[in-house]
Amino acid sequence: MHRLNRVEKWAQVLEWVTAISLIVIPVLVVVGLFQTPITPAALDTALENHVVPSSTTPLQLYLAIGIMLIPLIILMFTLNFMRELFGNYRKSEILTEHCAFLIQRIGQGFLLVAVVRLLMSPMLSGLLSFSNPPGERSISFNLNGEMYFFAVSGGLILMIGWAMREASEVASENKAFV
Repeated sequence: MHRLNRVEKWAQVLEWVTAISLIVIPVLVVVGLFQTPITPAALDTALENHVVPSSTTPLQLYLAIGIMLIPLIILMFTLNFMRELFGNYRKSEILTEHCAFLIQRIGQGFLLVAVVRLLMSPMLSGLLSFSNPPGERSISFNLNGEMYFFAVSGGLILMIGWAMREASEVASENKAFV
C-alpha cells in the first residue's frame, strides 16, 4: 500500500507539472513569435541547418513558421495524454485499459514527432528556396539524434502500452474470476 501512495503522490505532482506546461509553453511560443521579427535573418537563426535566402517572401516565412510549429502541436497533444495518464494514476487507476490506451497514444505521439521532424527538413528547404531562380532551388534532408531519440522512445513507450493492455486484460479477468 505504501508503494501505491507513492505512485499517487508523484502522479499528482507530474499531473500538475504537465497541466502547467500545457499553459506555459503555448504562452511562451506566442510571446516569442510576437517579439521576434519575421525576417529571413531571424528565421535563419531558428533554422540551424537551413540558409534562408534574402529573396524569401513573407508568405514563405509564415508558412515555414507554421511548419516548424507542427512538432510542438503534436507534443502538446502528447503532453495532454501524459496529464490524463497521471490523473488516472493519482486516482489509483493503474492497470486499466484506458491507461494502456493513453500510454500507446504517448508512444505514437513521440513516433509522430520523429516522422514529422524527418519530413520537415525537405519541406522547409524546398519552400524557402522556391523563390530562387530555377537551378538554385534545393531540397535538403536532415537526420539528427533528436529524431532518433523520439523514434526509439516512442517505440519503447508504444511497446509498454501494448504490454500494459495485455496486463490490464489479465487483471480484469482475474477480478472477474474472484
